Amino acid sequence: MNKQQVYIRGTGIVSPLGGSIAETLAALRENRSKVAPLDLFPLLQGSPLPVGQVRGIDTEPTLPRTHQLALTAATQAMAGYDRPPDAIVIGTTTGGIPTTEQLLRDGITDKNQYRLHGLNTVADELGRHFNCSGPVLTVSTACSSGAVAITLAMELLRGRQAENVLVGGVDSLCRLTYFGFHSLQLVDKNGCRPLDKNRRGMAVAEGAGMLLLSSEKKADTPVELLGAGLSCDAFHPAAPHPEGKGARTAMRAALADAGLSPRAIDYINLHGTGTPENDLAESRAVRALFPTPPALSSIKGATGHSLAAAGAIEAVIASLCITQDLVPANTGLRQVDPDLKLHPVTKPEDRPV
Repeated sequence: MNKQQVYIRGTGIVSPLGGSIAETLAALRENRSKVAPLDLFPLLQGSPLPVGQVRGIDTEPTLPRTHQLALTAATQAMAGYDRPPDAIVIGTTTGGIPTTEQLLRDGITDKNQYRLHGLNTVADELGRHFNCSGPVLTVSTACSSGAVAITLAMELLRGRQAENVLVGGVDSLCRLTYFGFHSLQLVDKNGCRPLDKNRRGMAVAEGAGMLLLSSEKKADTPVELLGAGLSCDAFHPAAPHPEGKGARTAMRAALADAGLSPRAIDYINLHGTGTPENDLAESRAVRALFPTPPALSSIKGATGHSLAAAGAIEAVIASLCITQDLVPANTGLRQVDPDLKLHPVTKPEDRPV
Protein backbone atom coordinates (compact mmCIF):
# COMPACT_ATOMS: atom_id res chain seq x y z
CA MET A 1 0.00 0.00 0.00
CA ASN A 2 1.28 3.45 -0.89
CA LYS A 3 1.92 5.82 2.00
CA GLN A 4 -0.70 8.47 2.63
CA GLN A 5 0.82 11.80 1.63
CA VAL A 6 1.01 14.50 4.30
CA TYR A 7 0.83 18.22 3.54
CA ILE A 8 1.42 21.35 5.60
CA ARG A 9 -1.84 23.25 5.38
CA GLY A 10 -1.16 25.99 7.91
CA THR A 11 1.66 27.26 10.11
CA GLY A 12 1.96 29.48 13.15
CA ILE A 13 4.93 30.75 15.09
CA VAL A 14 5.71 32.77 18.19
CA SER A 15 9.37 33.20 19.04
CA PRO A 16 11.88 35.83 20.09
CA LEU A 17 11.97 36.82 16.40
CA GLY A 18 8.33 37.90 16.53
CA GLY A 19 4.73 36.88 16.97
CA SER A 20 3.90 36.06 13.36
CA ILE A 21 5.17 34.48 10.16
CA ALA A 22 5.80 37.92 8.64
CA GLU A 23 7.88 39.13 11.60
CA THR A 24 9.85 35.89 11.62
CA LEU A 25 10.66 36.17 7.91
CA ALA A 26 11.76 39.78 8.27
CA ALA A 27 14.12 38.91 11.14
CA LEU A 28 15.60 35.95 9.26
CA ARG A 29 16.17 37.98 6.10
CA GLU A 30 17.93 40.66 8.14
CA ASN A 31 19.94 38.09 10.12
CA ARG A 32 18.86 39.67 13.41
CA SER A 33 19.48 38.08 16.79
CA LYS A 34 16.84 38.56 19.47
CA VAL A 35 18.85 36.97 22.26
CA ALA A 36 18.99 39.51 25.10
CA PRO A 37 19.20 39.63 28.92
CA LEU A 38 16.24 38.07 30.75
CA ASP A 39 13.64 40.43 32.21
CA LEU A 40 10.65 38.09 32.49
CA PHE A 41 11.08 37.46 36.22
CA PRO A 42 13.32 38.90 38.94
CA LEU A 43 16.55 37.26 40.07
CA LEU A 44 17.68 37.08 43.68
CA GLN A 45 21.28 37.76 42.71
CA GLY A 46 23.56 38.12 39.72
CA SER A 47 23.09 39.73 36.34
CA PRO A 48 20.49 38.23 33.99
CA LEU A 49 21.81 35.84 31.37
CA PRO A 50 21.06 36.22 27.65
CA VAL A 51 17.89 34.36 26.68
CA GLY A 52 15.45 34.12 23.79
CA GLN A 53 12.41 35.80 25.34
CA VAL A 54 9.11 36.38 23.53
CA ARG A 55 8.09 40.00 23.75
CA GLY A 56 5.24 42.16 22.49
CA ILE A 57 2.37 39.67 22.15
CA ASP A 58 -1.11 39.87 23.64
CA THR A 59 -1.58 37.40 26.48
CA GLU A 60 -4.53 35.93 28.37
CA PRO A 61 -4.02 36.46 32.14
CA THR A 62 -6.07 33.40 33.10
CA LEU A 63 -3.70 31.00 31.29
CA PRO A 64 -0.10 30.01 32.05
CA ARG A 65 2.49 31.51 29.70
CA THR A 66 3.14 28.18 27.96
CA HIS A 67 -0.54 27.81 27.12
CA GLN A 68 -0.70 31.40 25.86
CA LEU A 69 2.22 30.89 23.48
CA ALA A 70 0.70 27.65 22.19
CA LEU A 71 -2.71 29.21 21.63
CA THR A 72 -1.26 32.20 19.77
CA ALA A 73 0.72 30.03 17.34
CA ALA A 74 -2.10 27.49 16.96
CA THR A 75 -4.60 30.22 16.08
CA GLN A 76 -2.30 31.30 13.25
CA ALA A 77 -1.96 27.73 11.98
CA MET A 78 -5.73 27.18 12.07
CA ALA A 79 -6.56 30.46 10.28
CA GLY A 80 -8.84 29.83 7.31
CA TYR A 81 -9.71 26.30 8.45
CA ASP A 82 -13.34 26.21 9.54
CA ARG A 83 -13.52 22.74 11.16
CA PRO A 84 -12.06 21.34 14.37
CA PRO A 85 -8.86 19.34 13.87
CA ASP A 86 -9.32 15.58 13.98
CA ALA A 87 -6.45 15.29 16.48
CA ILE A 88 -3.98 17.43 18.39
CA VAL A 89 -0.39 16.48 19.27
CA ILE A 90 1.71 18.87 21.36
CA GLY A 91 5.30 18.59 22.55
CA THR A 92 6.25 20.42 25.75
CA THR A 93 8.54 20.13 28.75
CA THR A 94 7.36 23.08 30.86
CA GLY A 95 3.57 22.87 30.75
CA GLY A 96 2.13 25.14 33.43
CA ILE A 97 5.34 25.28 35.48
CA PRO A 98 5.76 29.10 35.15
CA THR A 99 2.41 29.64 36.88
CA THR A 100 3.09 26.90 39.41
CA GLU A 101 6.38 28.56 40.36
CA GLN A 102 4.57 31.81 41.12
CA LEU A 103 1.79 30.06 43.06
CA LEU A 104 4.38 28.33 45.23
CA ARG A 105 6.24 31.59 45.80
CA ASP A 106 2.95 33.19 46.88
CA GLY A 107 2.17 30.30 49.23
CA ILE A 108 -1.08 29.37 47.46
CA THR A 109 -2.52 26.09 48.77
CA ASP A 110 -5.80 26.01 46.82
CA LYS A 111 -5.43 22.86 44.69
CA ASN A 112 -7.78 24.20 42.02
CA GLN A 113 -5.27 26.91 41.15
CA TYR A 114 -2.76 24.22 40.17
CA ARG A 115 -5.11 22.58 37.65
CA LEU A 116 -3.05 23.79 34.67
CA HIS A 117 0.28 22.54 36.00
CA GLY A 118 0.48 19.24 34.09
CA LEU A 119 2.23 18.86 30.75
CA ASN A 120 -0.99 17.49 29.23
CA THR A 121 -2.92 20.65 30.03
CA VAL A 122 -1.44 22.56 27.07
CA ALA A 123 -2.85 20.12 24.53
CA ASP A 124 -6.07 19.88 26.55
CA GLU A 125 -6.52 23.66 26.41
CA LEU A 126 -6.04 23.65 22.62
CA GLY A 127 -8.50 20.77 22.37
CA ARG A 128 -11.14 22.78 24.20
CA HIS A 129 -10.42 25.96 22.28
CA PHE A 130 -10.68 24.30 18.85
CA ASN A 131 -13.45 21.85 19.81
CA CYS A 132 -11.37 18.78 19.01
CA SER A 133 -13.25 15.57 19.83
CA GLY A 134 -10.49 13.22 18.64
CA PRO A 135 -7.16 12.22 20.21
CA VAL A 136 -5.41 14.99 22.17
CA LEU A 137 -1.87 13.81 22.83
CA THR A 138 1.17 15.15 24.68
CA VAL A 139 4.80 14.35 23.90
CA SER A 140 7.60 15.17 26.34
CA THR A 141 10.98 13.96 25.13
CA ALA A 142 13.09 16.96 26.15
CA CYS A 143 14.39 19.08 23.27
CA SER A 144 13.14 16.66 20.60
CA SER A 145 9.51 16.96 21.77
CA GLY A 146 8.30 19.18 18.92
CA ALA A 147 9.93 17.04 16.24
CA VAL A 148 8.63 13.83 17.82
CA ALA A 149 5.13 15.31 17.97
CA ILE A 150 5.26 16.07 14.24
CA THR A 151 6.35 12.50 13.54
CA LEU A 152 3.47 11.12 15.60
CA ALA A 153 1.01 13.40 13.79
CA MET A 154 2.36 12.19 10.46
CA GLU A 155 1.79 8.59 11.55
CA LEU A 156 -1.81 9.38 12.52
CA LEU A 157 -2.39 10.75 9.03
CA ARG A 158 -0.58 7.91 7.28
CA GLY A 159 -2.59 5.42 9.30
CA ARG A 160 -5.77 7.18 8.17
CA GLN A 161 -6.76 7.79 11.78
CA ALA A 162 -7.14 11.48 11.00
CA GLU A 163 -7.39 13.78 8.00
CA ASN A 164 -6.17 16.96 9.69
CA VAL A 165 -3.91 17.19 12.75
CA LEU A 166 -2.88 20.29 14.69
CA VAL A 167 0.65 19.62 15.89
CA GLY A 168 3.56 21.51 17.35
CA GLY A 169 5.83 22.26 20.25
CA VAL A 170 5.86 24.90 22.95
CA ASP A 171 7.88 25.86 25.99
CA SER A 172 8.16 29.00 28.07
CA LEU A 173 10.96 30.51 30.05
CA CYS A 174 10.73 29.71 33.74
CA ARG A 175 13.04 29.41 36.70
CA LEU A 176 13.30 25.65 36.23
CA THR A 177 14.79 25.87 32.74
CA TYR A 178 16.71 29.11 33.28
CA PHE A 179 18.54 27.96 36.40
CA GLY A 180 18.56 24.31 35.36
CA PHE A 181 20.62 24.80 32.22
CA HIS A 182 22.82 27.33 34.01
CA SER A 183 23.57 24.72 36.69
CA LEU A 184 24.54 22.26 33.95
CA GLN A 185 27.10 24.85 32.78
CA LEU A 186 25.62 24.79 29.29
CA VAL A 187 24.82 28.52 29.00
CA ASP A 188 27.04 31.07 27.26
CA LYS A 189 27.02 34.33 29.25
CA ASN A 190 27.75 36.24 26.03
CA GLY A 191 24.88 34.82 23.97
CA CYS A 192 24.75 31.92 21.54
CA ARG A 193 27.24 31.34 18.71
CA PRO A 194 26.56 28.00 17.00
CA LEU A 195 29.50 26.51 15.08
CA ASP A 196 31.79 29.34 16.18
CA LYS A 197 35.35 28.56 17.21
CA ASN A 198 34.78 30.41 20.49
CA ARG A 199 31.29 29.11 21.28
CA ARG A 200 30.67 28.46 24.95
CA GLY A 201 27.09 27.27 25.18
CA MET A 202 23.42 27.86 24.52
CA ALA A 203 20.89 30.57 25.28
CA VAL A 204 17.71 29.20 26.87
CA ALA A 205 14.62 30.40 25.02
CA GLU A 206 10.87 30.06 24.66
CA GLY A 207 8.32 30.00 21.88
CA ALA A 208 5.81 27.92 19.97
CA GLY A 209 5.64 26.46 16.50
CA MET A 210 2.40 24.95 15.21
CA LEU A 211 1.42 23.22 11.98
CA LEU A 212 -1.87 22.03 10.60
CA LEU A 213 -1.03 18.81 8.77
CA SER A 214 -3.48 17.38 6.28
CA SER A 215 -3.85 14.31 4.10
CA GLU A 216 -5.64 16.44 1.53
CA LYS A 217 -3.66 18.48 -1.00
CA LYS A 218 -4.97 21.96 -1.73
CA ALA A 219 -3.81 24.66 -4.10
CA ASP A 220 -2.44 26.57 -1.10
CA THR A 221 -0.54 23.61 0.41
CA PRO A 222 2.70 23.50 -1.60
CA VAL A 223 4.81 21.86 1.12
CA GLU A 224 4.69 18.12 1.70
CA LEU A 225 6.12 16.31 4.70
CA LEU A 226 7.96 13.45 3.01
CA GLY A 227 9.50 11.57 5.91
CA ALA A 228 10.73 11.54 9.48
CA GLY A 229 13.24 9.67 11.58
CA LEU A 230 13.64 9.12 15.30
CA SER A 231 16.37 7.56 17.42
CA CYS A 232 17.38 7.17 21.04
CA ASP A 233 21.02 6.32 21.66
CA ALA A 234 20.74 6.62 25.49
CA PHE A 235 24.37 7.75 25.62
CA HIS A 236 24.04 10.39 28.35
CA PRO A 237 21.20 12.39 29.98
CA ALA A 238 22.53 15.75 28.78
CA ALA A 239 25.23 15.11 26.17
CA PRO A 240 25.26 13.61 22.66
CA HIS A 241 27.34 10.66 21.56
CA PRO A 242 30.71 12.11 20.47
CA GLU A 243 30.23 10.79 16.93
CA GLY A 244 26.62 11.91 16.75
CA LYS A 245 25.31 8.37 16.34
CA GLY A 246 21.77 9.25 17.40
CA ALA A 247 21.54 12.20 15.02
CA ARG A 248 23.00 10.18 12.17
CA THR A 249 20.53 7.34 12.75
CA ALA A 250 17.57 9.74 12.80
CA MET A 251 18.66 11.56 9.63
CA ARG A 252 19.27 8.30 7.79
CA ALA A 253 15.84 7.03 8.85
CA ALA A 254 14.18 10.26 7.67
CA LEU A 255 15.82 10.00 4.25
CA ALA A 256 14.83 6.34 3.93
CA ASP A 257 11.26 7.13 4.99
CA ALA A 258 11.10 9.86 2.35
CA GLY A 259 12.74 7.75 -0.33
CA LEU A 260 15.47 10.35 -0.84
CA SER A 261 19.24 10.18 -1.14
CA PRO A 262 21.52 12.64 0.68
CA ARG A 263 22.21 14.32 -2.67
CA ALA A 264 18.55 15.35 -2.92
CA ILE A 265 18.81 17.66 0.10
CA ASP A 266 19.27 21.39 -0.60
CA TYR A 267 19.48 22.67 2.97
CA ILE A 268 19.99 21.31 6.49
CA ASN A 269 18.56 23.22 9.43
CA LEU A 270 21.00 22.21 12.15
CA HIS A 271 20.12 21.63 15.78
CA GLY A 272 23.20 23.77 16.45
CA THR A 273 22.75 24.65 20.11
CA GLY A 274 26.12 26.37 20.48
CA THR A 275 27.53 23.99 23.08
CA PRO A 276 31.00 22.68 22.17
CA GLU A 277 29.99 19.02 22.42
CA ASN A 278 26.68 19.24 20.55
CA ASP A 279 27.99 21.15 17.56
CA LEU A 280 31.00 18.87 17.20
CA ALA A 281 28.92 15.69 17.44
CA GLU A 282 26.34 17.05 15.00
CA SER A 283 29.03 18.04 12.50
CA ARG A 284 30.39 14.49 12.57
CA ALA A 285 26.92 13.07 12.02
CA VAL A 286 26.32 15.37 9.05
CA ARG A 287 29.69 14.59 7.44
CA ALA A 288 29.18 10.85 7.90
CA LEU A 289 25.88 10.96 6.02
CA PHE A 290 26.61 13.77 3.55
CA PRO A 291 30.08 13.41 1.97
CA THR A 292 29.52 16.86 0.44
CA PRO A 293 27.13 18.63 2.82
CA PRO A 294 24.54 20.98 1.31
CA ALA A 295 23.89 24.51 2.57
CA LEU A 296 23.40 24.41 6.33
CA SER A 297 22.95 26.72 9.29
CA SER A 298 21.62 26.99 12.82
CA ILE A 299 19.13 29.72 13.71
CA LYS A 300 19.65 29.41 17.47
CA GLY A 301 22.02 32.36 17.46
CA ALA A 302 18.93 34.37 16.54
CA THR A 303 16.26 32.63 18.61
CA GLY A 304 18.07 30.81 21.38
CA HIS A 305 17.16 27.21 22.17
CA SER A 306 13.42 26.97 22.80
CA LEU A 307 13.67 23.39 24.09
CA ALA A 308 10.49 21.41 23.29
CA ALA A 309 9.44 24.10 20.82
CA ALA A 310 12.70 24.05 18.85
CA GLY A 311 11.88 21.20 16.46
CA ALA A 312 8.44 22.60 15.65
CA ILE A 313 9.63 26.20 15.27
CA GLU A 314 12.36 25.04 12.93
CA ALA A 315 9.92 22.86 10.98
CA VAL A 316 7.84 25.99 10.39
CA ILE A 317 10.96 27.88 9.33
CA ALA A 318 12.04 25.01 7.06
CA SER A 319 8.67 25.22 5.32
CA LEU A 320 9.22 28.96 4.88
CA CYS A 321 12.60 28.24 3.30
CA ILE A 322 10.72 26.32 0.60
CA THR A 323 7.81 28.70 0.08
CA GLN A 324 9.85 31.90 0.36
CA ASP A 325 13.08 30.79 -1.39
CA LEU A 326 15.17 31.55 1.68
CA VAL A 327 18.30 30.01 3.16
CA PRO A 328 18.76 31.48 6.68
CA ALA A 329 22.16 32.48 7.96
CA ASN A 330 24.01 30.98 10.91
CA THR A 331 23.33 33.97 13.15
CA GLY A 332 26.03 34.94 15.65
CA LEU A 333 28.85 33.26 13.74
CA ARG A 334 32.14 35.16 13.73
CA GLN A 335 34.80 32.52 13.09
CA VAL A 336 33.90 29.01 11.96
CA ASP A 337 35.38 26.26 14.10
CA PRO A 338 37.79 24.44 11.74
CA ASP A 339 37.38 21.22 13.73
CA LEU A 340 33.78 20.98 12.53
CA LYS A 341 34.84 20.83 8.87
CA LEU A 342 31.59 22.48 7.81
CA HIS A 343 30.83 25.60 5.79
CA PRO A 344 27.70 27.19 7.29
CA VAL A 345 25.76 29.92 5.52
CA THR A 346 27.02 33.26 6.86
CA LYS A 347 24.51 35.59 5.19
CA PRO A 348 20.84 35.01 4.29
CA GLU A 349 20.47 33.79 0.72
CA ASP A 350 17.48 34.29 -1.55
CA ARG A 351 17.34 31.13 -3.66
CA PRO A 352 15.09 28.12 -4.24
CA VAL A 353 15.18 25.29 -1.70
